[in-house]
Amino acid sequence: MSVREMRLPAALAAAWEAEVVAQRVMTLLAERVEDRRARSRLLVLSAVCQAHASRLLGRLASIGAGPLPVPPDELEIPELLTDALRQEGLRARGSAIRYAQVAETCRRTNDPAAAWVCELNRAEEEDRAAELLALAERLAELPPSADVQTHA
Repeated sequence: MSVREMRLPAALAAAWEAEVVAQRVMTLLAERVEDRRARSRLLVLSAVCQAHASRLLGRLASIGAGPLPVPPDELEIPELLTDALRQEGLRARGSAIRYAQVAETCRRTNDPAAAWVCELNRAEEEDRAAELLALAERLAELPPSADVQTHA
């Protein structure tokens, strides 16, 4: 087994952990937003992260990888909602870049199913990043007392 083949399960497991954490962050952010539309979008993005984690778990199970990392119990989320949205948007952007790299590794190790999972997750992470950053900008333009709670 090549070094690349040995690193692939670790990369998929790290991506799984990141998606589990992102799902929790999206849910916590949704709880802080009073605007129903924004809350709904954040809950949808939370479900998208859960779908990413499920796809990755399927690939990990199919290649017999394990054990999985343990996501942290405590999450550090900025108190100001717009900062938290920006931070998560940038994290999603970084995740999309990592998915592209892992997809290439999957192709090189002849695992097209894992490459497909990574490419699909990459595209959705790019969309999630754009949506979170746009939402942060929109909320930043609102007066402080408008439809948004900005406390943790």
